[in-house]
Amino acid sequence: MKEKLTRNIGIKILSVIIAALMWLVITNVNDPVQYKIFNDVPVTIKNEELIKTENQSYDIIEGETVDFKVAARRSIIQNLTSSDFYVEADFAHLSNVNSVNITITPKRYKDEIEIVDRGDVQHMIISIEKLSSMQIKVNIVEKGKVAEGYYIGQKKASPVMIEVSGPESKVEKIKQITVEANVEGASKTIYQLLEPHALDEEGNEIDPSRLTFSQNRIEVEIQLYQIKEIPLKIIATGQPADGYVMTGIEYQPKTIEIAAEDSKLRNINVLEVTRDITGATEDIEEFIELRDWLDYGVLLVGEDTTASLNITIEKLETKEVSIWPNDIEIKNKSDNLKVEYLTRGPIKVLILGPASELETINRNTLKPFINLLGYSAGTYFLDIEADISKNTKLVDSPKAVLNLIPET
Repeated sequence: MKEKLTRNIGIKILSVIIAALMWLVITNVNDPVQYKIFNDVPVTIKNEELIKTENQSYDIIEGETVDFKVAARRSIIQNLTSSDFYVEADFAHLSNVNSVNITITPKRYKDEIEIVDRGDVQHMIISIEKLSSMQIKVNIVEKGKVAEGYYIGQKKASPVMIEVSGPESKVEKIKQITVEANVEGASKTIYQLLEPHALDEEGNEIDPSRLTFSQNRIEVEIQLYQIKEIPLKIIATGQPADGYVMTGIEYQPKTIEIAAEDSKLRNINVLEVTRDITGATEDIEEFIELRDWLDYGVLLVGEDTTASLNITIEKLETKEVSIWPNDIEIKNKSDNLKVEYLTRGPIKVLILGPASELETINRNTLKPFINLLGYSAGTYFLDIEADISKNTKLVDSPKAVLNLIPET
């Protein structure tokens, strides 16, 4: 029996070696070693309580995340994720210069995974700081657009103020606390429970790690109002200084859009704005803040909340125009009377008004008339009138003498 086992012993040993080599070759061909890189893997801090106390905290200067490269057989590496590794910094081993090694350890396949490259960052460096806190108002920021025909009304956050605490250098960077509410397509009051975010003066979010909020969830209520278009009416009140007159008023826009609760909105059909021009001696050009003229709870839709106003104020001047009796129109004359003018030659008419209107007035455009309503036969000294604008008038009431003679 022994002879059978030892017979051709060399061949048998060689066979075993060849079989092992073939197994190694087959294994390396079918399941070769591969590499995988993990980037920006967060570093877990151990024994944080050794640094973070009631009076102090810390901020990470370097080493908050790391990159590393591993090697393993394909059957293992293809299923690996960053969560398969312990990536840790243990504050129990913090050096005098506030630095600690970052360790990377596989959670499984420890003997079959090799860390071949730990990247440039191998230490976590921190600064130990005094703990600071501040009270700050919560601002509600909308994300998206509400449904067509609706407008965002009153916004409420509860609580309105929250306390933020953390490393002094980090807390000092906080300029506002915001919560972001999704309003996309909304057409009724929105209720949401939202996470607060700390922003710096440029509007960038500050890393919330090592920041503590007195409230981790903020209750938000956003009311939505329907939009209504109404006319805008701007009226001048009072009178300019003596010797001056208002000759025009222009403003834009002519209509505005407002939003409010239904009970208020249905009763608003126009926005009337007044501008006092008492004592004015020159043109008025200004912008009027329309929100100042809206009732409480009524909102102006759109970014531009002003109206442009131009009021023209002109100084009164005089102009003399000569007319003849046959230029005068007779109005409301009885059919059984005829008119005979006793006034001869030109009649001088003095007109008071703004220069812009006086320059268009002459003998042909003045259109003077005498009103004979209620007059019977006889000789009369009657006022001459004229169809001119409300800004002009005839001075000293020019007159003409005429006879009203019965028709025969």
